[in-house]
Order: sequence, then C-alpha cells, then structure tokens
Amino acid sequence: MKSVSEITKGLNPQHALAQIPMPAPIKVDQQTAEYVNTVFDKLQGIYPAWRQAWTDDAALKNAKREWIAGFIQGGINSEVQLAYGFQHARKDKSPFLPKVGQFVAWCKPTPESMGLPCEAQAWDEARAGTYSHPAVRIAAEATSTFDLHTAKNNDKALRQRFERNYAIVMRRAQTGQPLEGRISKGIGHDSMRPREQVQLEYSRQEADRIVDVLQIPKDPQAARAALLAKLGIRRDKHV
Repeated sequence: MKSVSEITKGLNPQHALAQIPMPAPIKVDQQTAEYVNTVFDKLQGIYPAWRQAWTDDAALKNAKREWIAGFIQGGINSEVQLAYGFQHARKDKSPFLPKVGQFVAWCKPTPESMGLPCEAQAWDEARAGTYSHPAVRIAAEATSTFDLHTAKNNDKALRQRFERNYAIVMRRAQTGQPLEGRISKGIGHDSMRPREQVQLEYSRQEADRIVDVLQIPKDPQAARAALLAKLGIRRDKHV
C-alpha cells in the first residue's frame, strides 16, 4: 500500500483550487430589493429586539444583501407570499428577528392553509368531477376529465399524470401566480434536439389538447364505441 506522501507527491494545491468553478453571482432585480426594504421596515415594527441583529448601517446593508439573495434563491417574488410571511411573523413569540431562511419558509404557505385538498382528496374529487377548489378542476382538465371519469381508480399512470399537474397548480397558488394557464407536458429543452423531433412532439401535444377539448376518449376501444354510438350503429359485444 502506498504511503500518503507517495499518493500526494506532485500534487499542486493552488492549481487544484484554481480548477474549482466560482459560483455565479446572483442577479439582483429592483423589485426584489424593494420587497426586502419593505420587509425590513415591517419586521422592525414586529420584533422589538431587531437592533441586536442590525446594530448599525453597515450591519443593516449586509443583512439586506443576504436577504435579497435568500429571496431570489427561495423564489419570493410576490406580495401574496410576503403577506403569508408577515402573518407568521406576527404570531412569532420571540422578540428576536428570524433568519432569512425561516422567513422565506413562512412566505410559502402549505396547501392546507390555502384551502387546497391533499393529493389523495384531490384525486378522489377529480375522479368524481366535484371540485372543492379551482386548482383541482384545472389539474383535472389538464389531465383529461374524460379519462379521469372513465378510468379505473387504480390506474397508476393516470394518477401520476394528475398528481404532476396538481403539484404544478399548487405551486402557482403558493407563489401567488394565476392558477389558470396551460401546463407543459415536460418536453425537453428544444435546442438540444432535432427540429423535426420538436415539431413532432408539439404536433402531438396540440392533438392531445384538441382531444381533451372535444372530450374524445384516448382509449382505442372507448373511442370506437363512442364513434359508433354517435353514428347510431350498434355492434354485438363479440364484434
């Protein structure tokens, strides 16, 4: 077995450190900076011991830089999110300021606090066609209400489709975005694939969208049965 000195012989620590990529600087936008200024003003009124953390102007400026970075990394970019954060802060019994990570977590409401049903309940509602929240309806429509109403309850592939769509809509609600809007079906980055493949996949997506709008069954046998029924043609079960 080689000794440590033999293994490390010829290694250049400075060269090794130079090969480590530097983290990309965080781009600060004006809106986020304004949000942080608003947050700091309000937190000073909520927490009486705020001066212990922000002792002078220099400490205050450094703290704002950290909070701006935390907001950008945490995806805090709406007044709706800040309202949830302040709501938690007012309930906080500590006189000391929260860390930026704690406040960012407060700004992200749980589905239950927004009146959103859990995944299991949302799945049952989507299958039954009765929606306790618009988010369930939007996710169901993005999945295909016909498939949800006609498929078996243990259809794992269909349930995964619905849960993915529901998670996207819940994320919109948590970040203060409009719930409505088309949900992407997860196509990979277009620049990495041939143009013909991209066009084919988008054509298939458009076809799927039309099928959903017209409520055409995606199962071949169900589609055939629906067509025959529309034409008034009856077939025996063995045909």
